[in-house]
Amino acid sequence: MVKHPDLILKGNVITMVNWKPRVEAIRIKNGKIIAVGSIEEVVKGTPKSTQIIDFKGKTIVPGFIDTHTHLLATGRARAGVDLSSVTSINEAVALIKQRVKITPPGKWVLGWEFNRLNTKEKRFPDIKELDAISPGHPVFIQHYDTHFLMLNSLAFKQLGLSREMEGIVTDDKGEPAGLIEDPASTDLWYKIVGLADKKELLEALRIATRESVSVGITSIYTKESLHDAELILKNQDNVPVRIKPILFFHALREEDIDKVLRADIVRGKTCVATYADGSIEGHTAALFEPYTDKPETLGMLYYTDKEMYRFVEKAHRTGLQISIHAESERCIEQVLNTYEKVLEKYPLDDHRHRIEHFEVGTKKQIKLAARLGVILAMQPIFITVCEGPDLDYYRSLLGDYRVKRAHTYRAILDEGITVAGGSDTPVTRMSPLKGIHACVNHPLKEQRIDVHEAIEMFTINAAKAGFEDDIKGNIEPGKLADFAVLSDDPYRVPREKIKDIEVEATIVGGEVVYQKKKNTP
Repeated sequence: MVKHPDLILKGNVITMVNWKPRVEAIRIKNGKIIAVGSIEEVVKGTPKSTQIIDFKGKTIVPGFIDTHTHLLATGRARAGVDLSSVTSINEAVALIKQRVKITPPGKWVLGWEFNRLNTKEKRFPDIKELDAISPGHPVFIQHYDTHFLMLNSLAFKQLGLSREMEGIVTDDKGEPAGLIEDPASTDLWYKIVGLADKKELLEALRIATRESVSVGITSIYTKESLHDAELILKNQDNVPVRIKPILFFHALREEDIDKVLRADIVRGKTCVATYADGSIEGHTAALFEPYTDKPETLGMLYYTDKEMYRFVEKAHRTGLQISIHAESERCIEQVLNTYEKVLEKYPLDDHRHRIEHFEVGTKKQIKLAARLGVILAMQPIFITVCEGPDLDYYRSLLGDYRVKRAHTYRAILDEGITVAGGSDTPVTRMSPLKGIHACVNHPLKEQRIDVHEAIEMFTINAAKAGFEDDIKGNIEPGKLADFAVLSDDPYRVPREKIKDIEVEATIVGGEVVYQKKKNTP
């Protein structure tokens, strides 16, 4: 669409601004909002060339922001073999075999979003089953939560892996079984994504960003290596969504940290990130007490307290924002204690340091996070995608007592903590509306929040998490003209129907970058 210097949008506008929550129209000039109000107020004084787009009563909200993605991995996943709906090993192997047939010898075959629990066998295809169909192709299968990987023999060999590495599963004879768990799985996941050439990475970027605008997302914060972040920023003008990279560390080696800190793209408030534990599904998220279904383990911490402190202190003193993956209580404790020590030594009021996930915390940890001003970047869609109806899967892992502390949005917001929403794609599909639905319809009724609070997580709170609340996150003069146009009003539909709301259009900088195709008879 041709960009218009003067543009007016008309519809049911939800501004997310308390003093003027609903208006009829928005005036845009050169990609920014210059007026909001009634159509009469907004049209007054505009030139005759001003274009008016009437959305016929459809609901216009601020463009959604996804604060936790792996954008290039998402694009690579969409270009690979979709295993998200397989229900048996035979079905998974057949799909991999089909791709092998059309893939040049020696090229990688990537299978994504596999869930072993959805198969009748409750397992991955084994290494022999994969070797039988792909002797000339390295094959990789990613479990949807990214904390398990399955490789065939050629992939294992090409990656130079050793059976002695922590996280390499072996069979009864001590030979590699092809299954990779934490802590090895995280590094390998990123390494395999990075095997793509520049052309493949750019295609992945195109695929993922087109998907993002189809669900109303106008801004994305993505965790990437320094190399991939540089590639994304160089191609920002070629994609339809605004992107802010978060620089991700696979290990907290001193030389890696220093290299990133010297990079040209690192400026004040650049966000740097790392993992601190694994996943609850993988029994590698760190708990105080053993897993209910696997009493021999408490999960794992990736780093010692000393290593974590060194990383946080250096990044904080350099003026960077910090983001740390911490799913469960023992890891959350380590991260919060580290933040507290560093902030006591080097006070900073508006640091906006983040904890990612915060899936199972304690009341004490919630209060400490509030006192320290830590932002929690959470993924409510995990409730419906990963944790089972009524949290039944997590209950089998954590027991009745701990599952009551899963995704405690009401308790967290009541402490005044900023909660920012995300998807962790490709772990789950990008869908802010489904995330909002999950918060409002939480299986734990005492942890449900209202629609307004849930939308804030994906708009103004998300913008705050990226130090961008001065330019985006709500609809008021001076902000960027980024919007999602919805088929229904989330405040007015029954709460159980929010997930069914469709995105009619997505607008970035006053330009329509996505419009839903109309069904034709």
